Amino acid sequence: MKRISAMLAVVLALVLILSVAGCGKKADASLTGVWEYADEENAIGAVYDLKDDGTGTYTMKVGEEEVTYELKYEVKDGHLLVTYVNNEIFSEDDVFDNEFSFQDDSTIIIKDSTGTEMTFVKK
Repeated sequence: MKRISAMLAVVLALVLILSVAGCGKKADASLTGVWEYADEENAIGAVYDLKDDGTGTYTMKVGEEEVTYELKYEVKDGHLLVTYVNNEIFSEDDVFDNEFSFQDDSTIIIKDSTGTEMTFVKK
């Protein structure tokens, strides 16, 4: 169980470090929808389901384990600010300042603080 918890924490940390390539209503509107990351080789995945009202969910997948967190997000000054609500790991005071760029209308490249890139595809 500790291994799964540690892996979930690592996946969450990788995904949470994002920023917006642009700002304003166009960038905010283009973020809405379901975005999926899959690393089949390592049996790791993640799904952001972002609503146009600034709420959504984030689901982490490690092997057969799956955990979903409620979130609030805001696009401000070229950054995506994410807070997780109603969970035991992060306080609602924890704000994750996230960096990402659009490869095209259906693909987001997310780069974490270590420079690792993850590709999310819109579903």
